[in-house]
Amino acid sequence: MIILAVKVGMIQLCGCSGCHISLLDLHEKLLEVLPNLEIVYGPIVADPKEIPEGIDVFLVEGGIRNEHDEHLIHEIREKSKIVIAWGTCAAYGGIPGLGNLYKKEELLNYVYSTDSTENKGEIPSEEIPPLEEYVKPIKDFIKVDYTIPGCPPTPKMIADAIIALLNGEEPKLPTKIVCDECSRKKENVFPETFKRTYEGKPDPERCLFEQGYTCLGFATRAGCGAKCPSAGVPCRGCFGKTDRSLDLGANAANVLANAGEASLKIPDKVALLNRFTLPDALINRKAK
Repeated sequence: MIILAVKVGMIQLCGCSGCHISLLDLHEKLLEVLPNLEIVYGPIVADPKEIPEGIDVFLVEGGIRNEHDEHLIHEIREKSKIVIAWGTCAAYGGIPGLGNLYKKEELLNYVYSTDSTENKGEIPSEEIPPLEEYVKPIKDFIKVDYTIPGCPPTPKMIADAIIALLNGEEPKLPTKIVCDECSRKKENVFPETFKRTYEGKPDPERCLFEQGYTCLGFATRAGCGAKCPSAGVPCRGCFGKTDRSLDLGANAANVLANAGEASLKIPDKVALLNRFTLPDALINRKAK
């Protein structure tokens, strides 16, 4: 039996608001859940000044990049019964996490010292929350009750999670890998060379990885319906690791190593293997 009037909060920290847009992409499916939700906090859809007490479910998009993000995530945890890491940035750090390959000072100097900057070399400091040294997923700061991965999560995954919670059930994630959802033909062979996505024209029927494209579907959680490989684009791992894996990048590197010399020639391996998950990786930053 569906519980009525669940108080919901939503927020975007270090993210792009894509998860919020994916929620809107539910279209008519929204009609099934909106009558049972009371959105009490959501800066992207309203202009609240304070996070209220007694929130039942809080959807957090984005990871932690500055001190204000850290302050908010602790306040959210204190005022919420259930906190959900909503999307890959909140769960694993996401694309912003690639900033962990550089020191904070390097990033600031690069951005504010370019020729296109109006006041070259002047780094804003007044009324600006200081950056943390590195991007981190929200679970590094608080207890996270559930995770909905994806960049962004599919509308169906969001709807299924919300409906499960409304019914007092635990949201369930797919346990398979993207390859299990992919209809391309697989011959269980390793490529002799690897190439970039823009090189050549892939066979529309055969496995992209076996054709030499760096598709990470074999290491990535299912749930997307293998949309990228179906469109001829290699999987980049945006749904993160599976339940059986500690580190998507390490798992992918282990498989790629079976290709021998060919794998050593892949450029920019760190950004390829942990494009969405570097802050959550076993080695989660560049050592200098």
